[in-house]
Amino acid sequence: MSKQYEAIGEKARKIETALKFTDGDMEKAKLMASGKLHDVVVIKGKFVDPQKNISGIFLAFVNIVNEYISAIKTVESSTTGVFTIIRVFDDWKHLYNSLMAYESGPDAVDSSKLNADLLDAFIRTDIFPDVQSMNLDYLAVSIQDMVKTSLESEKIKCQIELEKTSSMDVELAGIDVMVPSSEEDEEEEQKYEEKPPEKKGPQSEFEKKLDEIESKASFIVEGKCVLSPVKGRYINEIADGEKMFVILPGKDELSEKIIDAYKARDHEGRPLPVAGRVIEKVHIDGGGLILYVLVAKGIYAKIVEEENVKVQTDLTKKKGSERKTESEEKDARPMMNIFVYIIFILMIIGLIVIITMM
Repeated sequence: MSKQYEAIGEKARKIETALKFTDGDMEKAKLMASGKLHDVVVIKGKFVDPQKNISGIFLAFVNIVNEYISAIKTVESSTTGVFTIIRVFDDWKHLYNSLMAYESGPDAVDSSKLNADLLDAFIRTDIFPDVQSMNLDYLAVSIQDMVKTSLESEKIKCQIELEKTSSMDVELAGIDVMVPSSEEDEEEEQKYEEKPPEKKGPQSEFEKKLDEIESKASFIVEGKCVLSPVKGRYINEIADGEKMFVILPGKDELSEKIIDAYKARDHEGRPLPVAGRVIEKVHIDGGGLILYVLVAKGIYAKIVEEENVKVQTDLTKKKGSERKTESEEKDARPMMNIFVYIIFILMIIGLIVIITMM
């Protein structure tokens, strides 16, 4: 009987914890408590740099429902043994126990910079769509680049794996879940609250459409496309959900805050492009487009642009580098042809000399 009471108590504790992450929805809480509702994807990774003789593990818990980073745990070691021993295909709870053991071990070094850099890079590059779609191929490359940048080494090698879990399981494992604070959100809303809009007359269908889109955002800031006349894509071809680069002119305090958060300034303090995700594209009667691009949680950049311009997207940036490589290869081909031609001439001269001597 005591075991039955313990089981009931454990189930109640799980449901109580799950309620915190399901907005009080009892049905969803029960599903989460029974392991049938997953709202988190764990990015399990290990890295090594044989030249610097360092290695480590990181676990990033990404809430794919509300799109925020629940927690990031990292450990860095002054040996390469961690990379050799750890298996990213193991259960995340097992990896977490290993991480905690290495963290208290004699070879552990301070990994706070890596932890902060990963958190910043995840938000800045908007990894949520790729995590939601479990796009392991893309994440493996992009996260390896993030680790290289943080540790300032091009020799870093990473191995990544993904696993689904729930916020309830993360908290019950003893990990502090970084839930966005509603009080902070209210303070931000009060800080940037605008004057009540003036009463308008009857709205057109176009105006209603814009109001409907903008009502989904907490704030709207002005944005501009990054024009790329040669290698870019026509703005009319960009689809909802696609990543593109946006410049925030920084004409308001909120834009300035986003620019500073992304560290998107040049040496003269001017705004640099930031990555965003297209939420919606609206055609303007008579020509032109309005793009709404998510640049931070709850914040849309509103871009008004012509239809016939080419802009830089995440895709065109990658293709640009690929085209550069192809161009370099083409430039190398004439040199190779000349080299082969010279060898051929030398062979003929050598043959003539041999025949003459005979």
